[in-house]
Amino acid sequence: MKVLLIQPPIEDFYDTAIRTYPLGLLYVGARVADIADVALLDARTGKRCTLSRHQFPELAPYYADSVSTPFSFFSRYSRYGMTCDEIARAVVREDPDVVGIGSMCSAYEKQAREVAETVKKVRRDVVTVMGGIHPTLFPEHVLRDSHVDYCIRGEGETPFFDLVAALTGGRIKEPARINGLCFRRNSGVHISDVNVETNIDVLPKRGLVRADDYRINKRRYAFFLTSRGCPFSCGFCGKPPFPYRRRSLPSIEGEMEECRALGIEAIDFEDDMLNLDRSFFADVLSLFAGQGVTLSAMNGIYPGNMDISTLTAMDRAGFRRLNFSLVDISARVLDGQNRKEQQSFVGLLPFLESSPFLVEVHFIIGLPGQEPPSLLDTLLFLMERRLLLGPSIFYLSPGSAIYGTAAGDSTIPFDTMRSSFMIPFNPLFPRRVTFAFIKLVRFINYIKQLVDKQDSITRASDLLDSGTMSGDEQSQAILRRLLHDKRLVRYDARYGSHTDEPVDQRLIRSFFEKAKGRTIKGYRSNRSLVVDV
Repeated sequence: MKVLLIQPPIEDFYDTAIRTYPLGLLYVGARVADIADVALLDARTGKRCTLSRHQFPELAPYYADSVSTPFSFFSRYSRYGMTCDEIARAVVREDPDVVGIGSMCSAYEKQAREVAETVKKVRRDVVTVMGGIHPTLFPEHVLRDSHVDYCIRGEGETPFFDLVAALTGGRIKEPARINGLCFRRNSGVHISDVNVETNIDVLPKRGLVRADDYRINKRRYAFFLTSRGCPFSCGFCGKPPFPYRRRSLPSIEGEMEECRALGIEAIDFEDDMLNLDRSFFADVLSLFAGQGVTLSAMNGIYPGNMDISTLTAMDRAGFRRLNFSLVDISARVLDGQNRKEQQSFVGLLPFLESSPFLVEVHFIIGLPGQEPPSLLDTLLFLMERRLLLGPSIFYLSPGSAIYGTAAGDSTIPFDTMRSSFMIPFNPLFPRRVTFAFIKLVRFINYIKQLVDKQDSITRASDLLDSGTMSGDEQSQAILRRLLHDKRLVRYDARYGSHTDEPVDQRLIRSFFEKAKGRTIKGYRSNRSLVVDV
């Protein structure tokens, strides 16, 4: 029996190149490798095919590849990964009996279904199975596609193993007995309960991919899990409510040794709640201390369970950059999302600013319950700290409490469930407001980098002097216009001139009114600049 696992390409205005490691498929591959010949096709990583059209005309004012600005955002809609023809050739080469397709994000479910269709065009009798968060939440929708034979709800290792084992033995007699497996039956569909793995110590089969294909800052990296699940129920989160489970320390140590043997130099922990259990997290950190591996947690670290002793242990273990999942600085907004981290994070700031860590703080723009003046206060608070601002645009996450309230009996297109769509779900955050906040964050981070590089810059008015400004002539003009006139413009090559950004310019002026007399501190240094314009 030959099994081919496929990570599909995606189509969007951007992709995060350092977030494409197919860990879930490697776990599935490890389990089924005992009974089948397994290969993995990563049809997403390392390749970009530019597209000229998308189905979002309302976004045209915001994303244009003819404009330039030092406060750049996304521009061209692209396909990140292989074409269907390239995938077809790979399927012909591998000649599988079963193809497992990962569909993690509903916004990209179309590309996952395209993979299934491509497989069936190559050979109709290949069994296609789709797994991931999207099939877990919407199995009926997935099974409406005749190119998908089965889908799996929940964690897929055991259901996929049981399915392949049954197929190896011939025709499946009782597929309903496989927990997590969904399929068409007569005129309807069989929808299983969500599968939750009881043994999470099985190590992913990392040899199915080339370590050299996945890099952070030129260093080979891999995703890593020490636990699964999350006990919280944040209103904006769409991940299925899997129970929190810890792995055994010996299994973590064994996987760490495997990673080192593969030449992996950096590890990103993808746990939903990495530091939920302080004692367990301390034990994990002790395993990595002295191993020479750079550690990160790009999913975000929960500030509510963080303290100075843990941060010190993280430094010893190999963390150099910290990503904090703050959501919002407002206690009122956090209470509405069942999050309580504001006070803990604020208490850590003096230590963090004096520490060697580089810190990035993630917060959401356009969250229900937010108000623009309050979010401006968040920006002003963060800009005065030695950290980088990490904005996340709110989107309707399928499966979340907010999604359930918004959808009701209506149908919301899956392809709109992405941050780049800038959904104006919060009426106080139409796209012009959301886009203005994104541009303000870009401006703040831009200034932080300038402050780090040039110690002669101590006031914003210094930047009006062309001798202190960096970048080309057009970028200098854009910065000068922003500082002098409090107006955001961009250079449009189609007209050979500067045009207004599609933002709420009143919000830009309000920011500078509130910011005047306050400071913007660097990201890598404690140098700062006074906003005096």
